[in-house]
Amino acid sequence: MPSLLRRIVIFAAVDGLILQSPGHGSRYNGNGDYTSIRIDYKTNRIASLSGPASDLSVRKDFASLETYGLVGLLSVASYSFLIAITQRQQVAQIQGKPIYSIAHVAVIPTSSQEDASRAILQAKESILQGEESDYNDTASEEADVSEAETDGSDAEEISTAPASPIRETRHPRNDSISSNITENMIGKKVRFGRFAANWLSRKAMGLPGLGTAELNTQEDTESVGIPMVEFKENDPVVARSAYAANTEEPIASASYSSSPKNSELLPPTETKPIELLPKLLRYSKLIFSSSNFFFSYDYDLTRPISSQPSAGSGHLPIHKVADELYFWNQNLMLPFTTAGMHPFVLPLVQGFVGQSEFTVAAKTDPSSEAEPSEARILGEKQEVEEVKIAAEKRNYLLTLISRRSVKRPGLRYLRRGVDDDGNTANTVETEQILSVPDWDPSHNVYSYLQLRGSIPLYFSQSPYSFKPVPVLHHSPETNKLAFERHFRTISRRYGRIQAVSLVDKRVPELKLGEQYEKYAQGFNQSGGIDGVPLGFEWFDFHNECRGMKFENVSRLVDKLADTLEEFKSIVVNNGTIIQDQTGIVRTNCMDCLDRTGVAQCAFGQWALERALKQEGIDIDLGGDSSTRWFNILWADNGDAISKQYSSTAALKGDYTRTRKRDYRGALNDFGLTLSRYYNNIVNDYFSQACVDYLLGNVSTQVFQEFATELQTADPGISVQKLRQNAIDTSCRIVISDQSEEFLGGWTMLTPRQPNTLRTLPFEESVLLLTDAAVYSCRFDWNTDKVLSFERIDLRSITRINYGTYITSTLTEAQSDEQHNVGLVIEFREGDNNALRVNTRSLQSEVDPKALDNQWDMSSWFRGPQRVKPRIMAFKALPQSNSVTQTRRRKSATVSEIDWVQTICEEIERAMRAGEQTPANEPRPSVIGPAEIISLAEAKKRTGLLEHLVHDIKKMVWA
Repeated sequence: MPSLLRRIVIFAAVDGLILQSPGHGSRYNGNGDYTSIRIDYKTNRIASLSGPASDLSVRKDFASLETYGLVGLLSVASYSFLIAITQRQQVAQIQGKPIYSIAHVAVIPTSSQEDASRAILQAKESILQGEESDYNDTASEEADVSEAETDGSDAEEISTAPASPIRETRHPRNDSISSNITENMIGKKVRFGRFAANWLSRKAMGLPGLGTAELNTQEDTESVGIPMVEFKENDPVVARSAYAANTEEPIASASYSSSPKNSELLPPTETKPIELLPKLLRYSKLIFSSSNFFFSYDYDLTRPISSQPSAGSGHLPIHKVADELYFWNQNLMLPFTTAGMHPFVLPLVQGFVGQSEFTVAAKTDPSSEAEPSEARILGEKQEVEEVKIAAEKRNYLLTLISRRSVKRPGLRYLRRGVDDDGNTANTVETEQILSVPDWDPSHNVYSYLQLRGSIPLYFSQSPYSFKPVPVLHHSPETNKLAFERHFRTISRRYGRIQAVSLVDKRVPELKLGEQYEKYAQGFNQSGGIDGVPLGFEWFDFHNECRGMKFENVSRLVDKLADTLEEFKSIVVNNGTIIQDQTGIVRTNCMDCLDRTGVAQCAFGQWALERALKQEGIDIDLGGDSSTRWFNILWADNGDAISKQYSSTAALKGDYTRTRKRDYRGALNDFGLTLSRYYNNIVNDYFSQACVDYLLGNVSTQVFQEFATELQTADPGISVQKLRQNAIDTSCRIVISDQSEEFLGGWTMLTPRQPNTLRTLPFEESVLLLTDAAVYSCRFDWNTDKVLSFERIDLRSITRINYGTYITSTLTEAQSDEQHNVGLVIEFREGDNNALRVNTRSLQSEVDPKALDNQWDMSSWFRGPQRVKPRIMAFKALPQSNSVTQTRRRKSATVSEIDWVQTICEEIERAMRAGEQTPANEPRPSVIGPAEIISLAEAKKRTGLLEHLVHDIKKMVWA
């Protein structure tokens, strides 16, 4: 496998950046043009150029920054930012190859040389001020990296394994890594306070952007490694932001480039995502500097030790053989892979990597008892006893690697359950490796794999409750399909499956646990996975371990002992797999965090004891006080996974570390629960949008959607399929006359109260058209049921108006007259019209007049109204969103107004189909353009209270 670049120097050049390492050099100018470059490292000058930009004008000194690799290129609209690794920490070594965590990154704009130079200098200052000694030590270790690459060795970077925790030896930077997340939050409270103050100020009240004119202070911009914005009067975008502080005009987004080409006004579709660009950059730097991302130049962290690339694949770049399921920066590296810059592509894994070296005593061989007596005769008693003691003690190395899946990624309450492809939230593969410290290939290496993941059903939980009730979604057929798809997928990867559910057998978790068990039983009754049944064990963790007796989880291990023995573990010797693991234990609780961490630690203990037994060593890890290192390693793993999913350390961590549970641990868990609750309702919403965007699951429109709705679509669930299912379900339920021919169905937004134009909140409903009537169906998307429907005979329709339909002016997107359109159907009362509600009783018909809201319609439509009509109002849903834009990058999208007009024409065509009119007397069209709610009228009706509520929400969610 070709070596990745261990030393990359980034130079700020005209119209782009230069990436240079011994033997490799490229210049990226933002337009896809690359230039081969050779740098003289003694003078930091360009020695030679070749390619489209090989002109003499770029041969000069540049601001430069030495980095340890690249995270990738973050592109938003016309802006690009290079994310580079500026600090790293070695956390382990596997087969003599060092494993690092990312400790710090720099975000460098590629817009101009001036911007890039400023960011590079800020990154340098941050490194020198923060950890000057560590930086200098690392630099000296790699003083001659070019020679190491030439020799094919990496002696300068390979160190011995991190010391065992028993020896009280720790890396200096690890202290900050393992600190409590609550302390980190408290430490950042000052900055959050300023951010909140900006939101609550009058200058940002009711505005779509972040108020970048106030946020772009020296402190904020330096924290993300981006240059200060210069506000210039002659810049049409920046000037508007600068002078908005003294006026009440809407604050526009500031340009982040001082170069002329980027200071021009961008098209509307490109400027909208820039509103949240400062916060996106801050989050990107925060997440990649969180010590939760790991990499290696020579070892493929994305795969277990038994699946490492063979010698025959040595000619392939490491990203070509990496497992895409755990390749977290693959999307950010696309510009490099597309350009063929393979040596610069460094796969990152999110999760955990930890290592402990330990010493254990081996069994005493009875046959050796004769040696001491013989030695005494020879007068060599002391020497032989010393040899015997040395032979009884053996040194081993335990490595723990957790890999978080890039499928259905995200945060606790915003990504739950399963998606349409069978991927579950918080899916993590954990590998436990036992080896000797020097990784002698002739000595056995033992590897044991486990899996955690959310319950593979469609469900959600509200983030506003300490004890949220799980809510199941979608039809049994839809859940069954996703459930089976999930287990078939992991079976192809791991073999047999033993599912372990740790949810409570009492409310509120009981219902979801019962459904999980029900689908597992049904799956086995239908043949399981190619005739092999799915193992399922429901262990009521809280009941079995009540009284804080978490050691009772051993009951679960004992119950599954036969299955664990059948699955075995992986044994590798001299690069050959002499024993393979034929199955995997898949563990879950509600979050797949705390209870799951304790259970997986127990299974890991079982695997380690079996591996040591094969080495001739009997040890009770649970009862031996000298094995505290094992508990600490698993507790650190649990904390890391928990922070990545819930933003706090794992609960029950005191037991995992010490095997003891007392009131202090309970109080600590209560504090972590409060911290999780805070994050659920404050930080997670925007963070989820960022995660989806960094992974390439959504387009830049996700930030526009967030600014409007304060939430984002779930890219793992096909909204199109859900809406089509709602249309099909509504057809089966509401169309009672078999003679009616179904002509079409659409999902649209409707006011909460019928016969009104603006009663909030608007609900997504189903509009059905037959050859006899129009149906407006209010749909329960959680249970796939029709709550109510109103039937309007086509003969009673008098008018169909379509046009601008603005229901709120809180954000720029909601005020867009081109995208906020709808239609209103006017109709007379008739005997064939009906309104029915699902009352779960015999009486379902309701008098429509009883639900009428006395709304004066005269101001909404043109022309006099002889009789006050009843109406059906429908607002068009966006025809594209951040998910559909990502999946259909090249397909054309029909505009909202054209889509609405087509629906109106379909309704009129159905009305005309049954009429008998002479050809020379055509009936005038009932369709006409009209402003349903104009922008001016919407501004009048959007009150101060709505502005206040929205701004408070935005302050909290964003």
